[in-house]
Amino acid sequence: MSAIGAHAVVLGGGMSGLMAAHVLADHFERVTVVERDGHETAAPRRGVPQGWHPHALVLKAVDLLDELLPGMKESYVQDGGVPVGMMSQHRLFYFGHQLRQSEAGLDTVWASRPFLEKGIRERLRARSEVTLRQGCFAVRPLAPTRGRITGVVVEKPDGGGPESLAADLVVDATGRTGRTRTWLSDLGYPLPREERVKVNLAYASRILRCGPDVFANDRAIAVGPRLDRPRGLYFTVQEEGRWTLTVYGYGDFRPSADTDEFMAQVRELAPDDVWAVIEAAEPLTEVRVFQVPETYRRRYDKLPRFPEGLLVTGDALAALNPLYGTGMMYSAAYALILDRRLREGIDGLPRRFFKDAGRAVAGSWRFSSLSDSFLPGVGGSGLPGAGLALWYLRRLVAAAEHDAALAADFIRVASALRSPVALARPGVLLRTLRPRTTRTRLP
Repeated sequence: MSAIGAHAVVLGGGMSGLMAAHVLADHFERVTVVERDGHETAAPRRGVPQGWHPHALVLKAVDLLDELLPGMKESYVQDGGVPVGMMSQHRLFYFGHQLRQSEAGLDTVWASRPFLEKGIRERLRARSEVTLRQGCFAVRPLAPTRGRITGVVVEKPDGGGPESLAADLVVDATGRTGRTRTWLSDLGYPLPREERVKVNLAYASRILRCGPDVFANDRAIAVGPRLDRPRGLYFTVQEEGRWTLTVYGYGDFRPSADTDEFMAQVRELAPDDVWAVIEAAEPLTEVRVFQVPETYRRRYDKLPRFPEGLLVTGDALAALNPLYGTGMMYSAAYALILDRRLREGIDGLPRRFFKDAGRAVAGSWRFSSLSDSFLPGVGGSGLPGAGLALWYLRRLVAAAEHDAALAADFIRVASALRSPVALARPGVLLRTLRPRTTRTRLP
């Protein structure tokens, strides 16, 4: 494929930035990734505080990543990532009901965030077109003429003076903070409208050591929140015989960083057999706390004007509730959209890219916002018909306690493998609304 430009710069060396850089290397002679954090370590980077918490390639993320980087799933598993059947080896509790387990052929890969980042970073380092500039950050855009960004000025945190990087395209993958909004304001452009849900979410995690098959079958336990208890628990496998133990809550509930208080919160939520394993496991880290006051979707796709030579991707574009595990999936989805749109040329790229990216995230945004909105302490999604939709969703999950096919349908939508509309198909409706003769109260 012939190059459409000499140089592209990616701001941010996280998952979205690394995936974007991989795509850009197919279209530009050179690609530079600018990352504020210095040399990577086995621990999560400073710029990724959520890196201490559970991570997985969930369903659609596996397919998209393999499309973007063929053989990546197999590489992760060979290097120590743990394959887990989504319906056969996940013990999942939603709204007080355990979803029926089955062999549904839905595969995931669980691993730590540093492990997942390292796999993609090593792929990039093997490409001669890509340069990783760690330990520096973007200061301002180069915009000598109105309507186009022609590069970016970068600096090192410890000084050394600014450096100008000329570029045909700059991609902002700097996460929730995002440089682009400040730059748009400085350059006289309108800011994107934001859709927000005040989730008031906090979670705390620590790493434990125990065998990957300590439960014989299950490799991931998820105890979700209920109306009368807006908090939950994850206990999930990762590489090298480690498990991530997480307590989370909405509204007034705050998971504790104090070890004894944290373990008391775990005991309240964990099924008895899970607690027995946790109590006997070897702690490897202290407790780390992370807070998510809001989720948001920035509507760059609705802006009347936007400069050429600049794009936004990853969490700088939209950040959904991280408990749904869709962050890396959308990093891959945005990268594939970028590849497709670059094949059509660079002129008018922002408008075409943002339009497709907005459509891609819309279904998951509605589903996660709606699912969160029923919990005490959450600001509400503002979506029309939310009350009826929540009644139906809770009834569906209750039916999925006994109906394996219905449970798989729900998980496919929750993991963005299918549109939320799939839950309104006639067959799903009939199985959801069928009178139930048994009711079971679970954790």
